[in-house]
Amino acid sequence: MTVQPALHRQHCSIAAPTQLWLDADGRLGGGTPGASAAGDGSSDGAGAGWFTGLLHGDTRMLCRAGVRVNGLEPEPATVEAEAGGVLRVRGLVRGIPGPTEDPAVELVQTWTVTPGVVRHSLHISTSLDTLDVELEVQLAADFTDMAAIRLSRFREPFEPFAADDSALRWRDGARTLTVAAPGNVAPGERLLWRGTVGRGRPFEAGWQAVLADNDDAVVAARPPASRRTRAQPPGALGLLLDNSLDELAGLRLASRQLPDAPFLAAGAPWYFTLFGRDSLWAARMLLPLDAGLAAGTLRALAAFQGTRTDPAAAEEPGKILHELRSKELVLESQGLRLPPIYFGAVDSTPLWLCLLGELGRAGTDDAAVRDLLPNAARAAEWLLAAGNAGHAGPKGGFLSYQDTSGHGLSNQGWKDSRDAMQFRNGRQADGPIALSEVQGYAYQAAVETAGLFDAYGEPGGQELRDFAEALQQAFRERFWVEDDGGPFPAMALDGHGDPLDVPGSNMGHLLGTGILDASESRLVADRLLSPELFSGYGVHTMSRRAAGFWPFSYHCGSVWSHDTAVAVRGLLAEGFLPEARTLAEGLLAAAGTFGHRLPELFAGVPAGESGHAVPYPASCHPQAWSSASAVVVAQAMGVGF
Repeated sequence: MTVQPALHRQHCSIAAPTQLWLDADGRLGGGTPGASAAGDGSSDGAGAGWFTGLLHGDTRMLCRAGVRVNGLEPEPATVEAEAGGVLRVRGLVRGIPGPTEDPAVELVQTWTVTPGVVRHSLHISTSLDTLDVELEVQLAADFTDMAAIRLSRFREPFEPFAADDSALRWRDGARTLTVAAPGNVAPGERLLWRGTVGRGRPFEAGWQAVLADNDDAVVAARPPASRRTRAQPPGALGLLLDNSLDELAGLRLASRQLPDAPFLAAGAPWYFTLFGRDSLWAARMLLPLDAGLAAGTLRALAAFQGTRTDPAAAEEPGKILHELRSKELVLESQGLRLPPIYFGAVDSTPLWLCLLGELGRAGTDDAAVRDLLPNAARAAEWLLAAGNAGHAGPKGGFLSYQDTSGHGLSNQGWKDSRDAMQFRNGRQADGPIALSEVQGYAYQAAVETAGLFDAYGEPGGQELRDFAEALQQAFRERFWVEDDGGPFPAMALDGHGDPLDVPGSNMGHLLGTGILDASESRLVADRLLSPELFSGYGVHTMSRRAAGFWPFSYHCGSVWSHDTAVAVRGLLAEGFLPEARTLAEGLLAAAGTFGHRLPELFAGVPAGESGHAVPYPASCHPQAWSSASAVVVAQAMGVGF
């Protein structure tokens, strides 16, 4: 089976839709062409289980930029990230002798990433009185699609279609890459500089890459008109907030269809586009800081709202999409073939309504809320129809999902891996599946939307309130189960109406939605903080006592940053402040392991077994809802926004 490339030791800098990925030592490619274990000639590290490159949209364009000084590759010393899309790589050229045993030559490379343009500056300094230097950058471009990279399959490098002493140009259909270094382009796809360096007299060079994809579905978002500023808290929390807000700035995108409606890309490198639930959850967490992002996210998703019934795309009238891409996404090893606009998510539509209701209650953008009321009416119609379809057992009344295309996502909640839905004994659940958290979203969506319709004089509020009341009662009757730890809400109901009898993090998403009463919320809070679910760093996706638990499973034992933050957010809403702070402190401790940043997820190894959070190697970073979780952590620690 194919294993995704590891990312946890990589260094990245992002300015959506552009990404730079360097290896653990700060190299982009390197080595000898043809040395890749994949036999692709790109030498990008695929054979070692990782990749590097300059990416734009869904394509890696540049796969190699190997640097040598006087024919020698610098030995790495440090790689440092700075705000604004900057990575600084410091290395020593140890093969050039000096008057003592100490290294005599240092090379500092500074990569600066902006949307569509990446600049690479090189600075050589020395302790020698004088040294003639030849600085070379060996380039290669392969235009490998992101889906192929995930399978560690890489294309052969392309030949430039145009080259002169000022620039190299590559092209693959609508995708283009131009490397400019006026007067320094040499034969063999190389950049070459010659000069003299001495003590106190550095040598400097630089080049830039311009990347474009005229067929991409997304473009760089316009910078926000204004940003709320505040004094950051001191210490680790302040570092986490600073880093997270910088990451979020690099994730801002817009669709080509609505360039003035910003949203956050779900995450780098695989999900660098619009994802319904991811973008919505990130916008919800960031609403106290950026109402414009909330409005932009709502507008961007409304532009693609479903209008017809199409099982291949999981599209239904009024439904909000799952993901947007420029072309079909094919992952053969997973049996997936998703169309460019794919609706295979049962939660995107209620989450869209929840965010719209929260934006309306915030009172910061009345015009945006009013303009989106027609979309809200269509989404509410979908909600009522989906909730009344009766797919989850004989009584029905729950939102549920089942792929009918044969090539879509088998699980269509946020835990969307194939093994995510299982019973305590490890048996996989059959569909259609009704997720517990989705019923909470649906309840809140119905109540929020009813309030909006009433406030703006629109019809339909009472029908939504009746739906919410019936859903709450049915949830109480059907989802609650009990084990030796007491009652808890099951993760889901399977296609036979049987509850998945294993405690999972899903229950944390119910807090704050209103579907639970006070005593039920207390039971959920206690279970979340119990040893079977709380690792000390965050909430396990599934109970440690379940047969299928594995700390390195994507959804069956790991800890997801946003998942824990959603629970923290709900605990705060329910008034469980000490419990919220305990979980937040766990996330803050975990962030310290990852350079005061929160990755997509990390392994579910408990704090009692490891003095630091253990990475999940294929975890994306940055991830929008993980970075946005820093705001929730800060709120739990008493920071106001």
